[in-house]
Amino acid sequence: MLETYFSASKLLGHLRSGPSGPYLDSFAAALQRQGYSAGTAARYLRAAAHLGHVVARQGAMPSDINLEVFSEHLRTCRCPRAMGGRRNHHTIFGARLFRQYLVEIGVCQFTATASQRAEPYLVAHFKVWLRKHRGASDPTIKLYARDAAHLMMALGDDPERWEPAAIRSFFLDRASQCGNRTIEKLTTSLRAFLRYLAVEGRCRAGLADVVPGYANWRLADLPRYLAADQVNRLIAACDGEVVACRRDRAIVLLLVRLGLRAGDVAQLRLGDIEWETGSLRVSGKSRYEVRLPLPQDVGMRSPPTSPVVLRPSRAITCSSAISRRFGRSGKVTASRRW
Repeated sequence: MLETYFSASKLLGHLRSGPSGPYLDSFAAALQRQGYSAGTAARYLRAAAHLGHVVARQGAMPSDINLEVFSEHLRTCRCPRAMGGRRNHHTIFGARLFRQYLVEIGVCQFTATASQRAEPYLVAHFKVWLRKHRGASDPTIKLYARDAAHLMMALGDDPERWEPAAIRSFFLDRASQCGNRTIEKLTTSLRAFLRYLAVEGRCRAGLADVVPGYANWRLADLPRYLAADQVNRLIAACDGEVVACRRDRAIVLLLVRLGLRAGDVAQLRLGDIEWETGSLRVSGKSRYEVRLPLPQDVGMRSPPTSPVVLRPSRAITCSSAISRRFGRSGKVTASRRW
């Protein structure tokens, strides 16, 4: 099963050589059944192999895996073949998934952790509030609730007694152990939880403001918008009568003509197009359905007799797939410019 994700025989030998090796093929099959993309599954498999080699270096067996020890190892990891397996979200989460899989097949024993503790009352109500009043998705609710629970574990169950200095110290301590994107999410989730507590009268107002903003200028050199001629060149880069070109042109037109998010386009299905009225049903982040006019050039590129344009053989199910196609069209545009 590993051959589905890796082709180099030397790399396959390295992955199977450690204590995790006998379980990686079945773990790969489990990841495929759960619907993980090939790229994500490959990162998780590398993390599982990395975890096994760390366990072997300590003279332990897979049944003795300790994720806390592995996390500490990642802080100073210099393993020569840990490509994609050093400290990042995929490494930590992949190692956790692998251990969970070993528990399911009886290799490791289940151990109670902090994640199995009773959920705080305020966090449970916070989740309900996010879903009901903010229209948050399940992954967003899970992320916000996790950070809120960690905050309550660190500062206590009575938000009225929380001090600004303690909140700021908690944030800085967590941020020192996270990457850039994780810090940004942590800032957003903590501020949302503190604003919720203030609205409910559970804590003093303004505590959300003590969570510092995270300055990250990694993409500061990118233009904030495209000029009209650049947009036209981007659309022209998708010219062609093959299915992929017609699909990509329809995607780009939806992005530039209607201002849809990549996630909005990824969620579109053929039933959302009302050909008789020339409109399009879209559900954004708030989950409220709105109808937008279907631009003529989009309709011409996706007629009802050619449904494959918006629903190809390999369906687009996430915003990252849209971003990759948009970026590829941008590269073609740049090459044609010169």
